[in-house]
Amino acid sequence: MRGNSLLALNAGESGTVFGIVGNQLAAKRLADMGFVRGARLEMVRPGAPCIVRIDGACVGLGAGHQASIALS
Repeated sequence: MRGNSLLALNAGESGTVFGIVGNQLAAKRLADMGFVRGARLEMVRPGAPCIVRIDGACVGLGAGHQASIALS
């Protein structure tokens, strides 16, 4: 799912959350951090962990969580 996931973004690129794929526990955790449909985010530093800016906050995510965030 790399092409449409957070993993596809380079530093400085932005995207819009389309949805979360994967187990419900991970999806709930990501939603609680602001990764909900329609949320705009910016990749600050790619990698594992990456740093993403969402709703004015910077969040670090491992590769597994990055792959589960689908972008539109």
